[in-house]
Amino acid sequence: MINKTGQSAKNIMSEHANALNIAKSILISYLITIPVFAIFAYILILTDFPQKYISTFVIITTLLSVVIAGWSSTKYIKSKGWLNGGIVGFFYMLVLFLLSSSSYGDFSINIHVITMFIIGTLTGSIGGILGINLRKEPRVGKIKNF
Repeated sequence: MINKTGQSAKNIMSEHANALNIAKSILISYLITIPVFAIFAYILILTDFPQKYISTFVIITTLLSVVIAGWSSTKYIKSKGWLNGGIVGFFYMLVLFLLSSSSYGDFSINIHVITMFIIGTLTGSIGGILGINLRKEPRVGKIKNF
């Protein structure tokens, strides 16, 4: 069945499922990030952790979460893992920017924000590439026995 724009129902459902999978991947990444940050905040309260390493820890945690999200976004696709992962990384950074900007009351975009968006998108793309290429099951299909 073809709709007015020339897309088949299968393509429309595939795009919808992919958007849902991307949203799930972003949620997974925040389900990783938030508890890790909470544990780290608790450690900061209890110890005399050097201030100069806090931003490094935050960046590493964020990037690992984006790689995992990019990887998980490729669960049900066969190609273009870099694109799905990049989309996940971009939207992860967008949500992070909106949340942090609303808490600080400053929505200005500077070189740091642009750099983090680029790094997040590229890191998500790397996760998507890894997700496609390091699968355990064959990509073409199962071989049938005769």
